[in-house]
Amino acid sequence: MFELKQLDDENLESLLKKKEDHFFDFKGKGIKPAKLQESFVAFANADGGEIYVGIEDEKFVGDRINPFKNLEEANAIINVLLEQTKPTVEGVGVELLEIKQGYILYISIPKSPKVHYTSNDECYIRLNANKNRIKGDRITSLA
Repeated sequence: MFELKQLDDENLESLLKKKEDHFFDFKGKGIKPAKLQESFVAFANADGGEIYVGIEDEKFVGDRINPFKNLEEANAIINVLLEQTKPTVEGVGVELLEIKQGYILYISIPKSPKVHYTSNDECYIRLNANKNRIKGDRITSLA
């Protein structure tokens, strides 16, 4: 089971002021689990990081907060990240943050000593605020 925490309005506003960078990313809840897995793998293959799912990035026009309405909506994402990444990333933290409108999924990814791949056998690494697909010698040097 994953930890369920309350996120009050003040902490939510503080979270919304954070900037995406090498260690931090916002993702909308509509993201396909396989697409989110690319960022997840990129963090694990770099220096680790944090992803909040249910908050659009700052370039989004409109209400950036679009949380999951119930806990079950996040299951597909959690399953792909924790069960379908090759090899499994150890030490991942998963929390569901309850706000007035629903739930935000918080994922803490540690830096891993292993090289990780998506379920499509692709390898990514986080550089600045971007994920980059890597191949061949880049993967070998990462290992």
